[in-house]
Amino acid sequence: MAAVLLSAVVQSEEAVPPTSEVSVEYQRSPPVIQPEVVPRPVSESDINADDFELGLTIGLISIEDFETSYLLGGRLAYHISEDVFAELNVGYAEAGTTSYEALSGSAQLVPDGDRDMLLYNLSVGYNLFPGEAYWSDSYTFNTRMYLVAGLGATDFAGDNRLTLNVGWGYQFLLTDRFAIHFMVRDHIFDNDLLGVDKTTHNFEMSTQWSVYF
Repeated sequence: MAAVLLSAVVQSEEAVPPTSEVSVEYQRSPPVIQPEVVPRPVSESDINADDFELGLTIGLISIEDFETSYLLGGRLAYHISEDVFAELNVGYAEAGTTSYEALSGSAQLVPDGDRDMLLYNLSVGYNLFPGEAYWSDSYTFNTRMYLVAGLGATDFAGDNRLTLNVGWGYQFLLTDRFAIHFMVRDHIFDNDLLGVDKTTHNFEMSTQWSVYF
């Protein structure tokens, strides 16, 4: 009887594989569920670096000592990098009457032919606070707020005046090629039309529609 029990124990030990063999066989077995992850393509409007941008500007400019006038202009920008760009701006406005002319009734400080104002400048801009605007659950647009500053000249009242311009803008990128800007800037130059040489601030508020190429 003892010999029979000993023989049964030996056979049971031979039937059980070593622990290491079981572990290796378990590691080699494929997973029960293999997930298939397919990334969903997302189309997002973006600005490519080193692109040119051409835009049409329409707005208002408050000419110091004169009335507020309509402003029409254009802008050519070159995006040096994702954050920095250079731009060339040209604008035209026709100045109204001065406060002195309005009070005197007849005196005219500036002849009608010299009331045309031509502004042109070369500026550098820096993009700040990139973000997104949501029109609905299906439409998302990239946006940017930026700062600009530069030098130029203003032809006005028969004289050419060195002009500093500073301001900021907000860009709303409609597609990869089309954008709309909302801009505020100050054109600063010296003026002595009223008999006193002083620094004038001429504020511009404008909208621009532009295309990248």
